[in-house]
Amino acid sequence: MFSVEKELFTDNNYDEIHDCQLKAHVTFTKNSAILAVTFHIYGTVNVTCDRCGDDFDMAIDMDKKLLVKTDSIVHAEEDDMVSLGKDEVDFDIAPYIYQYIVLSLPMQRIHPEDKDGIRHCNQEALKKLKNLEVKSSSEEQYIINTNKQIFHFKEDHSKN
Repeated sequence: MFSVEKELFTDNNYDEIHDCQLKAHVTFTKNSAILAVTFHIYGTVNVTCDRCGDDFDMAIDMDKKLLVKTDSIVHAEEDDMVSLGKDEVDFDIAPYIYQYIVLSLPMQRIHPEDKDGIRHCNQEALKKLKNLEVKSSSEEQYIINTNKQIFHFKEDHSKN
């Protein structure tokens, strides 16, 4: 069992996870030429809500399996398989733990709903965002008008 520290993300210049309380339970099963590495990663990561801008703890709970071939001539990597070259004697699992966690995060991160179906977003921030009005600048208006003029065609009904 390993504790996953925040430095795993900061060392990889990944600033979307601000903090974490994660555990990685890793088991190894080896036969003559293949090592099966099973990961169970669980806990929380602290991320920013895309809706209100506040930070919150997002739950993570996943299982992954990685096959490591130990009798290859050259190093090669595929989706869920790594082939170690004949001169490789060490295998670092930290990059895989990092990759699994980062790829498990949803594209849009929003406060989860509680048992009553309510999201605990910052209501004050949501009110301020709702009152914002976006106006186009004169430069944008000019571009839009130019495009209209370029693509505006009149049908000619005159006979030659």
